[in-house]
Amino acid sequence: MFYELSKLLNIFVISPISWMFILLVAGYLLRKRKGVRAGCWTAALCLFLVFGNASLYERVRHRCFRKYAKAELVKPHYEMAIVMGGFGEMNRETGQFCGNQRADRLWEAVRLYKEGKVGRILITGDATSNIVKGDSDKDVFLRYMDSFGMPDTAFVFEQYARNSRENAVNTVTMLRQMDIPADSCLLVTSMEHMGRSLGCFAKTGFEPDWYSVGIKQMRNDRFTVRTLYPDWDTMVRWQSLFNEWVGDMAYKMMGYV
Repeated sequence: MFYELSKLLNIFVISPISWMFILLVAGYLLRKRKGVRAGCWTAALCLFLVFGNASLYERVRHRCFRKYAKAELVKPHYEMAIVMGGFGEMNRETGQFCGNQRADRLWEAVRLYKEGKVGRILITGDATSNIVKGDSDKDVFLRYMDSFGMPDTAFVFEQYARNSRENAVNTVTMLRQMDIPADSCLLVTSMEHMGRSLGCFAKTGFEPDWYSVGIKQMRNDRFTVRTLYPDWDTMVRWQSLFNEWVGDMAYKMMGYV
């Protein structure tokens, strides 16, 4: 129930795109009331200009999550890199990996493995390998990764988690069964997702080191008119950012962190 409610909240309540759509529809339905129509459509335009501003988005994101803007390793080697899922899915027909804006979670872990800094990669709760209705794309994923020189033995899969809490609980259970301690593990996830992830793991009594991805370099570029150009993809990224904020609050209320 918590999982389904969080998805509905993400789509209908914390999405600037949904807010803009509601205002546009309201303006159309109330088009005979010119003042209301103009107000709704003007507000929708303002939402697009503000939440479509990529520069503003990156500055707000960095300021709110700069505590986790770190990609440094405390130790020279870790037995296991824990990669939080939600970064992609597999196309069975083509054998291709379809990554999203979180795909750097996977690729950074692969880079660390290639450099000999992690021994194995545990993927938890991702569509590339999760079991859904008794089926999984794990083998398709492994064949794809093999084309990059990544052997099957490089990966361990937790295939049932649907959210951050389940990621932590299920993963810690597996690691304890494998007798791998927290100080031999490196948690890899997006900068804005790191705080909640660490909190979920700490709640289980398991506190790994961490390595953030998705850290944009902040530039002090000179202001130009192009800085104000709205971008539709940025609207989607704001939704993800709001999802992290609301998720953090919800997890605290539920006692998950």
